[in-house]
Amino acid sequence: MMDIRNIKRKIMQAVTAAAMTAAVTAGICMTGAVTAQAAEQTAQATEHTAQTAEQKTGADSSVQASKVNINIVPANKESTAKIKDGSYSTSITFTADNTLTITPADANDRIYGLYITWAARPGEWTLTYDGGTKKCGRNAFLHEYVEIPEGTASAVIELSQKEKICNIDAYSAGTLPDDVQVWEPECARADMLVLSTHADDEILFLGGVLAQYAGEDKLDVQVVYFSNYFGGTVIREHEKLDGLWELGVRHYPVNGDFPDQYADDLAAAEKLYGHDEAAAFVVEQIRRFKPQVCVAQDTDGEYGHGTHKLTSAAMQEAVTVSMDSDKYPESAAEYGVWNVAKTYIHLYGENKIKLDCRQPLDNLGGRTALEAATAAYKKHVSQQWCWFYVSDTYEYSISDFGLYRTTVGEDTGNDMMEHITSYEEQEKQARQQAEERRAKKQAEEESKAKAEYELQYGVPVGESSPDKVPQFLEKVGITIILMIAVMLVIALVAAFVSSMVYRRKNMKKSRRQKCGTKKRR
Repeated sequence: MMDIRNIKRKIMQAVTAAAMTAAVTAGICMTGAVTAQAAEQTAQATEHTAQTAEQKTGADSSVQASKVNINIVPANKESTAKIKDGSYSTSITFTADNTLTITPADANDRIYGLYITWAARPGEWTLTYDGGTKKCGRNAFLHEYVEIPEGTASAVIELSQKEKICNIDAYSAGTLPDDVQVWEPECARADMLVLSTHADDEILFLGGVLAQYAGEDKLDVQVVYFSNYFGGTVIREHEKLDGLWELGVRHYPVNGDFPDQYADDLAAAEKLYGHDEAAAFVVEQIRRFKPQVCVAQDTDGEYGHGTHKLTSAAMQEAVTVSMDSDKYPESAAEYGVWNVAKTYIHLYGENKIKLDCRQPLDNLGGRTALEAATAAYKKHVSQQWCWFYVSDTYEYSISDFGLYRTTVGEDTGNDMMEHITSYEEQEKQARQQAEERRAKKQAEEESKAKAEYELQYGVPVGESSPDKVPQFLEKVGITIILMIAVMLVIALVAAFVSSMVYRRKNMKKSRRQKCGTKKRR
């Protein structure tokens, strides 16, 4: 008699083997499909990114944008002549319950951007146009440009607090004029921190640094001013921005809370501002912006200005304690600690370098650093009565600096960034290294998969031509079909045998029952 259990076991083994073979074959077929799908998704993402970037630029960038003649109507209907005269010296104060509706004077024009000059750093405000709403003022830029990519025939400014506005201009579609300042926020991390005591010191004494490293090299340069003028001659705050923009600085500057007061010497400056207060301020900026290079003014205060001497001394102290959390612990708790790699002091007598301020700079329109700094100083209109001027040859030269402190070695040339890799380049290298690691891992996984494939099928994946792969898969498919057919035949035979055995058992049982009945009779 046939062993039915053995037959069933063999059938299950055959089915399992066939399923495994099919799964492996399907996996091999899917590998190429998945790779192609991933590549397609990456291409789609890249295309989307490019489209998004293109949308952000608004209309055709080859067209030069121009001012749009506008009507400005406040809710209270007061005259707006003072915010259309282009002057920093005039302004209008608006209350929080007021709104300003801005429309083109010519009904055929559209507004693609608003350029607002505030008399003081603003709070948040809302721009509404064509049913859309944009929250503005979050960075509190004194000179603020707001793009309207789709363009509009009417825009409404809604204020959240009392504000003073100097000027409002509107622009058509296209590339903005050079004097429209589209500021980036303060640096998250600064390649270079430049400490200026007052408005215009950053140009008269440090202008060569800003022109080269911010304007030409496009590094993340953070300018920090010790003094601010919001409590006095506010026009100088506007002049700061105009001068920096002329030199190619694009990150918005930071102001200290110290008013501009003249000090005859260092002792007088310390009495006015406090030595510890000045040092704490500079340490805080270093810890906040984590600069790789710091630049400050002359130890002797250039022409002897006591506050220049104070900020220079504060920087020299700050770079030696900013890595110590026990020193000025408040800023350490907020920002952590930081060790500056290189520190330069204007006119410092040791480890001297001399910047080349007479080389044409492509990103500054072919002007030299000297020419750009000269033009930038002219933006400080309120100071043109002074005898100061920009030069790379006289005693306060914008070219002459000395390396005060370094953790990366002495200079061999005249480059403040020698031995330093910019943060942008560091990120680029990190991405490249990550990509190399990913590619290496992928290659290892592919190599392993090929080895397993070759071990399984005895066919080198890399050596198989495309026309042989379908043939191989066809053979595998035929084999599976034949195996299934054999399994079906075996199943039918097993069923037949089971049926025959069952019938025999029933026949025997039936005979026994009949015999038993006869005996009882």
